[in-house]
Amino acid sequence: MAAFSFDEQFEAPRFYNRISEIENDSLFYDKFAMPIVPKAFDTIVITECLHATENSSVYSGYFVDRQGKRYEEYDVAFKFGDDGQLCLEAEKYDKMSKLQGKAIPRLIGLAFAKRTRGGYLGCLMTEKFGSSLDCKLISLARSEKAIILNHLQAIHDKRLIHADFKERNILQRGAEFRIVDFDHMRETHKCTASGKAVDFTEQPESLSVEDWDVICAYVRVPGLDMDFWDDGMFFVKGYIWKKDGLPSGRIMKLLFPRALHAKYDDGVSDLLLRYFKHVQILLETGRHDLEYLKAHINEIAAQVEKEWRRSTSKPLARSTRPAPARPTRSHRGVQVARS
Repeated sequence: MAAFSFDEQFEAPRFYNRISEIENDSLFYDKFAMPIVPKAFDTIVITECLHATENSSVYSGYFVDRQGKRYEEYDVAFKFGDDGQLCLEAEKYDKMSKLQGKAIPRLIGLAFAKRTRGGYLGCLMTEKFGSSLDCKLISLARSEKAIILNHLQAIHDKRLIHADFKERNILQRGAEFRIVDFDHMRETHKCTASGKAVDFTEQPESLSVEDWDVICAYVRVPGLDMDFWDDGMFFVKGYIWKKDGLPSGRIMKLLFPRALHAKYDDGVSDLLLRYFKHVQILLETGRHDLEYLKAHINEIAAQVEKEWRRSTSKPLARSTRPAPARPTRSHRGVQVARS
């Protein structure tokens, strides 16, 4: 059994505070309790709520012994939620035991607590590692993207698919990264890739036909989404763009003129191409930085649109279509901008 208390600075979340549902402020451990933390440290001190949703609440904290001595080696993340779901997640951590402390956080244990309203609440205890990524994956350095893709590949090599690969599920501490949250993980993946070992730190900047077959789509697609490879083309908002005379894919996505794109059915690819070439000129001249351009997207787009309307004799049709979906590499009906 383990009791728990709260740090003086702890502020309970307004909603989904799972700890308030526990009877008698105590937990009992399950078979996944690992001998990482000595048994003498039998009290948990909760310091902060990191995340609270309808499905689970995650808190940070640490262990102390009966004399109040703190266990210094690990701070801990305590994830409270459905007992059955967290038991399944603990089993997935167990299957990835060799990846713990490398690609994923260390599993400390699984505990349960009685609910005041009946039934049990699960508590998955893991090493608290850094904090959630505070930027888009696409904005990371290529070397950082390679580390994350190697972690994803290591999980895939266990025949597991993460299935919720988002920034919120990637933790960063300095130059290190960990992948978390295996609620949606799939365990029945039958990979059709060649099975050849892949190290993304050694991957060339362009994706070859051979690598296309070697890297499983469940790893390749996240790599494409974060612009890990540079193959001379951009995939932006349903269009394929040649890179000649254009900004980077990250900048194009950041400065995409949504209002302008939604305005017309005909000729919009030519209009967008003009817009991005104009943006590239502004960047190359150094007159304005990226933050300025981001704040003045609509004005810049309006100026380009005005010049475009003067130069075209084609009747302009207002748009009645929804915004196009992002294409995949296998999609053949995507619009291609002319350069």
